[in-house]
Amino acid sequence: MLIPTLLALMQTAPQQGPVKTFGDWAVACDNVKRCEMTALQPEDGDWSDDGWQMSVVREAGPGGTWTVELDGDGPASGVRLQVEGVPAAGAAAVWRGTRFTGGEALAIVGAMANGKTAVVRDGAGKQLGRVSLAGSSASLRFIDAEQGRAGTVTAAVATGAKPASAVPAAPPLPVVPAVRAAGAPTTLSAAQLDQLWSQSDCAENYEDGSRPDIERHALGGGATLVLIPCGAGAYNFSSVPYVVTGGKVQVATFDSPPGWTDDGPPMLVNAGFDAKSGELASYAKGRGIGDCGSAERYVWDGTRFRLIEARAMGECRGSINWLRIWQAKAVPR
Repeated sequence: MLIPTLLALMQTAPQQGPVKTFGDWAVACDNVKRCEMTALQPEDGDWSDDGWQMSVVREAGPGGTWTVELDGDGPASGVRLQVEGVPAAGAAAVWRGTRFTGGEALAIVGAMANGKTAVVRDGAGKQLGRVSLAGSSASLRFIDAEQGRAGTVTAAVATGAKPASAVPAAPPLPVVPAVRAAGAPTTLSAAQLDQLWSQSDCAENYEDGSRPDIERHALGGGATLVLIPCGAGAYNFSSVPYVVTGGKVQVATFDSPPGWTDDGPPMLVNAGFDAKSGELASYAKGRGIGDCGSAERYVWDGTRFRLIEARAMGECRGSINWLRIWQAKAVPR
């Protein structure tokens, strides 16, 4: 029998965190207060040729640690990072590598809050790329507030005298029951197929009368996921999900609908089902290069699809690092 606390976590509706933009940075915190910020291309200049991106993560809780990562086209080793525009005392600081944790990450974050630009160079000093730090201080302040750090010694920007013990612990990770995908998908009759095409209104997207093949996946427990193709663009392919159980056809239900769902049935984009993990994914790109959009991952609990991860990026400004705004742990049912 599930204890009350675990049962409550399983039944909590997903409350996804917002994605905020400050200057040339986007920032978000998920439901367990893990916060991440990522650099965007500056609006007042084209730095696209630099090809380097920067992200910063802080974990929740009094001892929440920092991670700083660089990603770009450059040598596998020998990369150096320097923050320009900081007070003279820190102007000479140089960090080597593309991933930083512990004291190095903390020092970089401190420099970012007061700097103008992060510059990436190779071992010989040649500039490989630049990252604007405009808005990074405001993003760090947002993280301080979201994690309850403002006014404490652990804050990055909104520092104060309160001890680390004043920072709240991370909220518990929600638990989602998941049915193991097993068995073979149900074969649909011609009448059922006609019903699905008619009910979904997807047939009208294929004016020549041809209908693409549908996808069928066994969900376990005798249920079958059916994905009805519902149109395609240059880089997005839409589908409407149904579940067939015991010959009964129903529109699939979700505890949190996919990002492109409007007033009609749920709409998955670039959907994929992993039979091994039992996960259903939707990945909607705002434009072809994939630097904005929304993505979700779900598991089947025997009745509906439950959200285990959501990521989003509202700014189409070069970052392919979409920020996580929800996470949950799937456990076998």
